Order: sequence, then C-alpha cells, then structure tokens
Amino acid sequence: MKLLIILSIIFSLSSAYSQTELRTFKLGGSPTQAVPSSNSVSQILIRNGIAYLATNKGLNVSADGGNTFKTDWGTDGPTGVSVNAVAVEGDTIVVSASSTFDQGGNSLPVGDGLYVSTDNGSTWKHEPQSVDSLSDTTVTFGRNVLKALPVTTDVDNISYSIVFHKGYLYTANFAGALRRSSDLGRTWQRVVMPPDYLDYITQDSTYNFQLSPISGKFTSETNYNHEAFSLYSDGDSALYVGTADGIDKTTDNGYSWQKFNHQNQPGISGNFVVWITAQNYGTVHNIWAATVNANDPTEVPALSYTSDDSAGWHHILSGHFFHSIGFNGPIVYGASDDGLFRTPDFGKSSTVLTGIIDPSNNQSILSQVFYSVNTSGDSVWLGTGDGTAIGTDPGGGFIASLWRVLRTFSAVGATHTTYFYPNPFSPRLDVGRIHYDVQKPGSTVTVRIYDFSMRVVRTLLQNAPRPPGETDDQWDGKDDTGNWVDNGVYFYSVVINNESPIWGKILVAR
Repeated sequence: MKLLIILSIIFSLSSAYSQTELRTFKLGGSPTQAVPSSNSVSQILIRNGIAYLATNKGLNVSADGGNTFKTDWGTDGPTGVSVNAVAVEGDTIVVSASSTFDQGGNSLPVGDGLYVSTDNGSTWKHEPQSVDSLSDTTVTFGRNVLKALPVTTDVDNISYSIVFHKGYLYTANFAGALRRSSDLGRTWQRVVMPPDYLDYITQDSTYNFQLSPISGKFTSETNYNHEAFSLYSDGDSALYVGTADGIDKTTDNGYSWQKFNHQNQPGISGNFVVWITAQNYGTVHNIWAATVNANDPTEVPALSYTSDDSAGWHHILSGHFFHSIGFNGPIVYGASDDGLFRTPDFGKSSTVLTGIIDPSNNQSILSQVFYSVNTSGDSVWLGTGDGTAIGTDPGGGFIASLWRVLRTFSAVGATHTTYFYPNPFSPRLDVGRIHYDVQKPGSTVTVRIYDFSMRVVRTLLQNAPRPPGETDDQWDGKDDTGNWVDNGVYFYSVVINNESPIWGKILVAR
C-alpha cells in the first residue's frame, strides 16, 4: 500500500494555501499572453480575484479573470519550471518546484526548492530544497530529545504544499516530513507531529517515539503520519496538516497536536489526505479534506468534512479519488479522477462533469480527470492535464454557453498549414487533435481521415462553422462505424470554404 501512496502522491500534485489576501498585483508592463503556458495545471490559487496557476511549465498569474496571463518571471523566477504549489501573503509569493531524475531507467521526482518574491513577483530568489546533514539524528520537542531520520537527499523530497501560518512558512514534504521557516526558506526547522500510534502530543509530556517517515539505518520506526502532503491555515486559529495517516491539527503553532483519522474518527473516509481547505458562507465554517484509502481495508476514497472536528467527521461521494475542493456558498465542487463533482446539499444530490466545450472557439477539455478547482464569485476555475477551463455557476448549475477553455498550442505559423498532436497517437491513452487556422469570419470546415490506401475511414466534420483563429478538432481513433482503427499511417485533410485541401499525417500506435 505504501507504493500506492507514493505513486498517488507523485501524480496527484495537490496542495493548499494561506488565508491572507494579496493587497495588490501589478503586471508592471511585463509581457502577457492569452492562455497559460501549459495545459497541465495542478493547483489554482485565487486571492482577491487574482488567479495563480501551478503548471508544469511555470507559475501563471491572471489579474483579469483569465483574459491574459503573466508567465515570464525572468531567469531568476519560476519561469518554465514544474510548479507544485503556491502560497501568498501580502506582497510575498512563494512557489515550490520539482523535476525528475533518471536512475537506471526509472524517473524519480526531485525537489527543486522554493522561488520566493517579496515584491509581487518583480524579483525572485531561489532557495534550495531543505535537507539535513548526516549528524541531524535528533530533534527537540519540548522536554524531549527524539531520535530523527536525517533526510539528506532531494529525491522524493518535494514540497507538495506550502502555507503561511503565524509568522512561519510551512512546507509539507513527502520524504522530508513537515518543516517550517521563519526567514522564507533560508533556514528550516523540522516539526514534530504524533507518531502513528498516538493521537495527541504536547511539549509538556515525555515521549520516546521517533520522527521517522520510514525506518532504516538511523531510525527503527515507520510513521505514515510523518509523510506530510497537504496544508491548510485556518487564519490564526489553527493549522491543519494532511498526511498518509490522517489529519493533524495544532492551535498553538506546533506546541501540541491532535490527530484525526479513520481509526479514531470513522467519518474520515481514508487516512491519505491530499487536500485540506475550508468552506465559509453565512455562519457556516466547515473544514473539508480529500481523503483516500491508505492501509486499512475499511478505508475508501471520498470527501470528508467537519463543522467541529471535536464533535466528529463525515464523508460524502465515496468511491472517487478527489484531488482538490472548491466552494461557491453551499455548493461544493470536487475535482476527481472521475470528473468534476458538484453538490449543493452535502452529497444528498450531485452531478458530475466530464467534458467541456468552449462554444466561442471550439476548444474542448475531454479528459475526465480534474486536478484542481477554485472559485471567484460565480466563476469556477478548473485545472486538468488537458487545459484550463473557466465556467459560470450562478447557483443553479453551469451555463453551457459561458464556458471558456484555455489551451496552449504551437501556432501553425502560416495559412494552409496543419499538424496533428500527439503524434504518434495512441487512441486508448490520448485525445488526438487536428490543429489549423481559420482566416475568415463565417467559414465552414470539412475534416476527413484516410487510411494508407486513401480510403475515407472517418468524416469528422462536414461543412461545420468555425470562427476565425487557430483551432483544434478532435479524433478519438475510431472509424465511421465506431470501431478502433488499426495501427499504421493515416492521412487527413482540412478543407476550409471549399478551398484546396490542407494535408497532414498521423501515426496510430495503440
């Protein structure tokens, strides 16, 4: 089960954020672009109407509701790097980054530290990933000197979540446990939380447990509760930490901790906690978590919540792996592997969204996997591996005609030019897209797929209206009878306004 947890962590890419709102944000004349720099968006943080997107090609920020995005932060900033999490406090922006390392043919995740700006992104400083020395074999917790595992590598040591809380910057690091810094990442302190076999600890008591996410040469304990992954700061009142063994809460900045999990609170569906946040409207204040089954066979993936964690937890929408949670008043949105779930009544009724089309440009998101969701008023921002979508939900559901899909692509660069991506194309794994440019208003387009003998196997479009601009049309790898095509080379033609066909080639490899 531990391997499953590791793989889930690597691909979930979830994180939480601070409650302090950004005072101002100025693009400062820096160039912007109309779409994000990447179609893979793992986190969307919204503060004061400003959207911060964590993508695998850098930090993207929009201060105008998604009309333009700042993606270039200079050579010292988070430009083009793989971003895992974003935290904002005042004029300070902190971004955690990662990369991969190839070892014997295996791609391993590596923590690349933090990018820190104290002037709203005008200048940046890079701080390396927090690691220990071999001599860091103990840690102090009140009157206790506990044995501790020194984490001396940045492999698997990634800050998947960052948050400001009571004068500290906290990071949740899978292999590196929970850490905090009072100087924006220049120096770090390891934070002690309960081991798996204790539900409460305080610096006033005496203990002999070990700070150890995994046993080995230096420590003999494996504590899943020290494998930290998600963070949420509930103002100055509490800090919540999601681990592989539940939810830890401190109201005194780490002096004491209380742990809630499936074993002491069966309403928590599972102990692997990938996201924590809060829902506020009227007098309602609920803590929500995306909770996934870990080591107990009675655990299930679901959304777990509490209005008073001392009184008990509950869960809804069981059976789905959720990555993040957003709210619009009483409406709860859950971004999951099975679509975007929407419930206005705590799971008594729900709908699920698995495909989005922008009627203005024919761009679409066909993936059913949603990694991130956040809201600004009635605007709902969604992040996937296939692009960013912005919908409008006034309370009765999404308005289909108002969907906006933001996808980046390589411009065709010239009239009568086209390309297909991804190429080679595996229909069972990918969505294939034919990209081309429409020059004139009122144009119609016909797209056909041919096999190697130039026999038409699929007519995708027949005189379909398309607006001016570069656009995509999708092919699922099936013929006109609904069957998968065989492996091999295929050709396609794009005919705009009955002009000469534009030709392209596709290699299908299932």
